[in-house]
Amino acid sequence: MTINFDLLISGCNTRCKHCYVNGGPGGLMPLEDALACIEKLDALAKFLPCEASFTLDNEPMNHPDVAAIVRRAAGTQHIENYHHGMTSGIALMHREDRAAVMQAYLDCGYRDFGITVHGNASHHDEIVRRKGAYQTAIEAAEYMKECGAQVGVSLMLNRFFTGDADEIDALLTRLRPDYIYFAVPNFTPHGNMMDFEPYRASLDTLRALRPWLARWRQKEDGLAGEICTIGMLKEQLAQGLDIAELFREPQDELYLTIHQNGELFVGNTGAETERLGNMRTLDAEETAERICALQGNRDYGAFYEAARLPGREALLRALEQLPQELLYSDRASALYRALTALGTPAKICASYC
Repeated sequence: MTINFDLLISGCNTRCKHCYVNGGPGGLMPLEDALACIEKLDALAKFLPCEASFTLDNEPMNHPDVAAIVRRAAGTQHIENYHHGMTSGIALMHREDRAAVMQAYLDCGYRDFGITVHGNASHHDEIVRRKGAYQTAIEAAEYMKECGAQVGVSLMLNRFFTGDADEIDALLTRLRPDYIYFAVPNFTPHGNMMDFEPYRASLDTLRALRPWLARWRQKEDGLAGEICTIGMLKEQLAQGLDIAELFREPQDELYLTIHQNGELFVGNTGAETERLGNMRTLDAEETAERICALQGNRDYGAFYEAARLPGREALLRALEQLPQELLYSDRASALYRALTALGTPAKICASYC
């Protein structure tokens, strides 16, 4: 099993409707505490028998001392700093010392960065809930490339993409990213996901994008498997899919979160299930033993009681009550409503989608 600690050193500049890790504005972890947490993680990792990493989050470039934190994070002996590189760009472009910050990342070997695009300017700003975020993300991408970084673009698929394809294509032509990938938000047990449901794409959205996919270095077959529709789920259930069984399958990834106050929890921020202590005072060896006894929680299955999930027949009956025209083309938000009507959060798609 692999283990990742999400070290929240600062808040985010946006409040994305699909955020599954409870991002958004938040406090700063004092520099002394951030460095102490990294030291404690390094000590704790000595007692873990599996691969361990930690990620500086939510938006580390918001931290006034991020350069010092990044340099220390790169110097650990027993745990790796996983640099995902995704940024809104807002924090970086608002810094007077942005050149020094970028140099710190590059000096430490962190060369890959990325921005996320949600459509054209107005639709992007609407989904991330910050005016001007689109333009700033573009400026940040261009600036990071000027600094010598590799910059990619994550296309966060939503229903706006059909009408925004020309503008998205023009942006990609302008940025010439090192890589492009589609992100398809799935159902997770998180309140933010309800805000995203009106924006969810469908297979019809993907089909309408066929003329663009090759230009955007994407394959339709691979993407289609990530988009959960009512019809797809119905077919799988009819063929014997057991939702509860999916949650009983062992997971090979474990996520933990360290809040800005030093509190260590099991699970992603916003979906924590157990407090393990405070990084300032916990015993590294004892905590490592407790962590080793935990189950993986990659698909959120650890957060639910599988025995309480509705059975296959109950789900099929609920799906039969939906209008047939929803089965293959409409957004999967109808599925959420159907399952919620049974008293079940839309968690069951977390594994399947």
